[in-house]
Amino acid sequence: MNREHPSKDIIGSLSRDLEGRRVVLCITGSVAAVRAADIARLLMRHGAEVYAVMSAASRQIIHPDLMHWATGNPTVTEIGGGIEHVALAGNVSGKADLVLVAPATANTIAKIAAAIDDTPVTTTVTTALGQGIPLIIVPAMHEPMYRHPFVAENIARLRRSGITLLLPRLEEGKAKIADNEEILAAVRDCLAVERPLAGKKILITSGRTVEYLDPIRVITNNS
Repeated sequence: MNREHPSKDIIGSLSRDLEGRRVVLCITGSVAAVRAADIARLLMRHGAEVYAVMSAASRQIIHPDLMHWATGNPTVTEIGGGIEHVALAGNVSGKADLVLVAPATANTIAKIAAAIDDTPVTTTVTTALGQGIPLIIVPAMHEPMYRHPFVAENIARLRRSGITLLLPRLEEGKAKIADNEEILAAVRDCLAVERPLAGKKILITSGRTVEYLDPIRVITNNS
């Protein structure tokens, strides 16, 4: 019997802004992983289909079954014969429209910046970047780690490469993961329908107009 997972009944319940979009949510070993289910469910409520990929460290914080329940899709915890990284983010039909790494640890950020792919998360990200799929990274760690000069350098390098990074809130000695609504806004912006006039400045005039050629001569019209 092929029946849709009951958890998917919330898809599009708040809006259809992300309808038809596939988002791969990569989860790493920050304690902010406890927010992953809420992030997934929020994206789903705005129309997205969400697939979770977890590192081994993240599975010490939350169980893969939680993300299976949250998304209605099996959770990827290792790369095997199903070549899951390619199925999700490779040169195949039905690939992801976006990869979201939330939370992203300093370790994972460093690996992405160095093109190291030794976890399900980093292997999926490497594949996505090679395929040209947009990537959003949402760091979360202790503040001293975030302020490490090489971590800052890695973040800057990723931003220069066109990757979207949602910078954390610095509170209580922590670099805390961005708010869920901020993550949603970034996903919406990244997956927005193409707007050919976005960023353009348009001047509309009516009636008689005058354009000066020099202090004396003008070009004009009567209407």
